[in-house]
Amino acid sequence: MALADLQATRAFAVLTLDGRKWLLPQAEIQALESLLDIDREVRIPHSVGAVAFAGEWWPVYCLSGELQLLQRPPDGRRACPLLDNGADRFGLVCDQVETLTVAPRLLAPPACMALPDSPIQALVLLNDELGCVTTTEHLAALLAAVVENVDG
Repeated sequence: MALADLQATRAFAVLTLDGRKWLLPQAEIQALESLLDIDREVRIPHSVGAVAFAGEWWPVYCLSGELQLLQRPPDGRRACPLLDNGADRFGLVCDQVETLTVAPRLLAPPACMALPDSPIQALVLLNDELGCVTTTEHLAALLAAVVENVDG
């Protein structure tokens, strides 16, 4: 999704990971599950388990605020949004998930952050804090790269 497409998005969800704010288009969140809904016995490599939703098992991953893969959720994580962009489906363990009532003003990331494989697609100022805007597609690509590096 290009910056212009993201700027046209009116509804965003804020996913908090270790105090860091990550915004995703709200339309990509299919459900919000509790960590108690994660079956830790149903796992694919590098996931923390899976959630049964819409007749399927959705793998669930846990990332740090810097988007590093974690083997288990830190204390304080309470929410698990199920993300789906039509091609990628997975859950992400978060501290909390909020809905923005007003569309934020998205800013293009500086050149040093605009790398081809970066999950950061835009920046936003939220209550004097910097937030990063991403999409399910970019998080899925990041997860695939992280898993490949761990296995490789």
